[in-house]
Amino acid sequence: MNFFKNTLSYLFMLPAILIGTFAMVSTGVSPSIWIQNILIWLLGTFLGSIYLMRNKEKRLSKGNFLPTVVIIALLVFPFFFNSSDGIHRWLTFGPINVYIASIILPLLIIQLWKLTLNHHEIYSIGFYFITLIILLFHPDAGQLTAFACATTIILWKKNRHWMIKFVSLILSVVFVIMSWVFLDDLAPVPYVEDIIFLVADLGMVWFVIGILSLLLLLSPFFFYGKRNIISLTLGVYFLMTMIVTLFGNFPLPIMGYGISPIIGYFIAISWVKRNT
Repeated sequence: MNFFKNTLSYLFMLPAILIGTFAMVSTGVSPSIWIQNILIWLLGTFLGSIYLMRNKEKRLSKGNFLPTVVIIALLVFPFFFNSSDGIHRWLTFGPINVYIASIILPLLIIQLWKLTLNHHEIYSIGFYFITLIILLFHPDAGQLTAFACATTIILWKKNRHWMIKFVSLILSVVFVIMSWVFLDDLAPVPYVEDIIFLVADLGMVWFVIGILSLLLLLSPFFFYGKRNIISLTLGVYFLMTMIVTLFGNFPLPIMGYGISPIIGYFIAISWVKRNT
């Protein structure tokens, strides 16, 4: 019974995945492409439900420096793989491309929040700006903007020094602007970055349902966010990953093809569900 109760946390993804899949099928996208989103959702739902069946933690674990360093180091790995027109965002394993930032950043946001809870605000700020620098060199304006907008909430809310708050905010704005100034010129893939337009081509009703399915993805984070700042922060992160697609060629998470954003969402929603 608990297993099926826990799966409800992951049903928020299903409408967007199915609508995106239907749009891909309707436009002749190969089954080997769209089936990946469905399979990773099934696997993630199974593993996530088992994770949620474990007893909730009595208290949140302390934020440690080593996991944070390891997480950030993973963002450096794409530089050791072949780039795509100078863009370093993916770990490539044969036919599989892992968009590492969309997996790592939700986890990193959680880790930075833990550090601030344990009064390591200065370290959190340091790790935060190191991450912005790495994303700037990927380059990845979409993920940098989403990460900056989300994490600034934590830094602003938890930091006790007004001068540090002000300087951090100004530097964050500078990094975001620089990322958009040096925006990459990769062409969009219809079933990745432009998936919402494929949905719109199916008709206005499908377009409206598609938008509602994206809002549904955000709803649990903002619901829990009434009581928990980290949930609100993660909600802002995913909201911004959607908004940036209006201004650049960035993957639309969950609805578009790509297992990495789905994994990132699984990490975030599982952690929020278990710790709130």
